[in-house]
Order: sequence, then structure tokens, then C-alpha cells
Amino acid sequence: MNIKIGAIIKKLRAENNITQDVLATAIGVTPQAISRWEAEGGYPDIELLPALADFFSVSTDELLGYKLSEREELLANIKKELCRLAEVGTHQERLCFARASFVKFPNDAKIKVYLAACLSDEWNNTHEEALHREAETLCLSVVDECRDEDIRYEAICTLGTIYTDSENSEKAKTILNLLSPMKYCREFVLACGVGDDNTEIYIQDEIDKLADGLGTSITNYAIDESIPNDPSTWDNKIEMLALSNQLYKMIYGDNLMFYHVRLSRNYWLISTYQISQGKKDDALQSLEKMCYHAIEYDKAYINDHGKFYTSIFTDKLIYPEPNKDFHELTEHTDCYHMLNRLQNKRYDCIRQNPRFISIVEKLNQYAK
Repeated sequence: MNIKIGAIIKKLRAENNITQDVLATAIGVTPQAISRWEAEGGYPDIELLPALADFFSVSTDELLGYKLSEREELLANIKKELCRLAEVGTHQERLCFARASFVKFPNDAKIKVYLAACLSDEWNNTHEEALHREAETLCLSVVDECRDEDIRYEAICTLGTIYTDSENSEKAKTILNLLSPMKYCREFVLACGVGDDNTEIYIQDEIDKLADGLGTSITNYAIDESIPNDPSTWDNKIEMLALSNQLYKMIYGDNLMFYHVRLSRNYWLISTYQISQGKKDDALQSLEKMCYHAIEYDKAYINDHGKFYTSIFTDKLIYPEPNKDFHELTEHTDCYHMLNRLQNKRYDCIRQNPRFISIVEKLNQYAK
């Protein structure tokens, strides 16, 4: 950091019409010392900083030229870029930016966890043990020092992935046991009531999180490697994904807003299995539903933040603005991502079908 305290003292004296003699007397130094500081021939002793700051009614940060608001703004912009790269960046772009960010903010827990995740991904490509050790060290420091429970839990989950990838299941289980069991989570306990007349909201919040957790778990189970991806399993996978969609419709009704994005992905996944089965008409029908939900999600992203859901299970809840607890696709629309998925050669057998062409045309209207 290039300290310009002498120039700042000179500026503050001029603004307040104070001579070097007056300032020197006030803080107990010689006028020559003030002159030397302002000429950048030296710095005030550290014990004089509070007296100088008090004299001019500024903070010591301002006296040192350290504007916290600018630093906070830089950190906020870095975290915004980390979110953007998490969505659209290449692995190398994410890793390089995370390393550069860590150099600027080596004590920021969120950046540490992000860098650790990037290092873990790099390990999957290179299997260089030093990468896992570095990622592990970063996460353990967050687990030990961070007071933000959300970030701390994220570090624990990242460590779980690191240990699982390196086939250290015992370490994975040990670290993941630091997470709270489901029955003691915040939403579960609040839903039991705390006497503040908000129990209905707490119950709906628990239903919301349980529903999305169950829906995404069913989807993840359908595509997990534990179920072989071969013709004998495709019908079961399709049934799982269809049940996930039914769950979202049961809880959120027709006014899905954010949760349209869950259905669009599920219908796209269903189409991949149907195409593999040679069921072209069924695949086209699934893609039409995918297209509908992708468009509805993109509309909701623009129009529905701040609005209440309308289902009997969630009508006390609001579709929130993106924040540290709630992040969405922000660089590109869901229609953009779905169009990219339709470039896969698996769809060549229906690419010239008028229904497929119509799907592409509709997605293009909202893709960016």
C-alpha cells in the first residue's frame, strides 16, 4: 500500500486553515516534524495517529488514505465476478481469478472456499497431490476461524468433496459430521414455533426448503453414477425425474416462478433418455415442456422478484432478490443454456422436425 499520510495531513490542514505550528503544538511535536511528514521525508510514529485523527475529526483509516468503502466495493465486485464465473467461466478462468482474488483478500473466507473448490477441480484433471493439500488447508482454516456459519458449512462440504475424490472416506465422514443433523436445522426448529406469531411463515419456509431439497435429490439420484446409465435403467430414471416434477407442481402449483428452472432441467434430462430409447415423439413432447418452463423461468426472473407465491403451501413466501443466500443464473438466461444443450448430436435425428425447429425458435426469443 502506498501511504500518502503526509499529503493527507497537508490537505486537512489547508481545508481547516491550520498552520504547521498549531498542529505541532496540539499533538506535541515540532513544526519541523510536520514539515518533514508533508514533504514525505518520513511518517508520524504510530502512537501519534489517534491524536492526528482526533485533531482533524477523521478516522485513522482516512488519515492513512484507506477508504474502507472502496475496499468493500472491490470485494463485492470480486464476489460478483466469482458468481458469474461459477456459471459461465472455464475452469482455468475460475482458478486464475480465484488465485488473484486471494492475493488481494487473503483472509476472506468466501474467497478461500471458492479457491479451494477450484483447486479441487484442478486436482481432478492433474491428480497433483499438492493441489489437494492446498485446498484442504484453505478449507480447514475457514472451518476453524470463520464465524459465518453458511460459509463455514460450505467449507465443510468442500472438504467432504476433497476427501471423497481422494478416496479417503473416513476423513470425509469425520468432517461432514461437523454439519448439523437435519432435525436440528434452523428451519425445523423455527417451524415448531417460537411464540412470535410467525409460525405459519416458518412452516412454509421449511416446506419450501424440504420440497426443493427432495426434488433436487431425486434428480441427482436419477443421474448419479450409482445407477448405471444403460437401457435397463432409463425407464426408472424417467420415472424419477417425472416424480420430481410432480413434487414441485404439488407444492408450488402452477405459479412456479423460480422453480420453473427445476422443471426445465428435468424435462431436458427426460428427453435425453427418450432419444436414446428411440422415442422421438415422446422426446419432442418433453422438449416442448422444457421450452415452456425455461421461458417461464426467464420471464419470472425479470418480472416476479418480490412477489408472493400463490400455492396454499407457500403463499406467505416471496420470490427473493439474489443475495448471498439465494443465487440464480445471472450471466445467461435458462433459454440460452437449453439452446446450448440442444446442440448435442443426440438431437440430430429430430433436428429437422418442425416441432424441434419451433422449440429452437421460441428459446431464441429469450436467449441471451
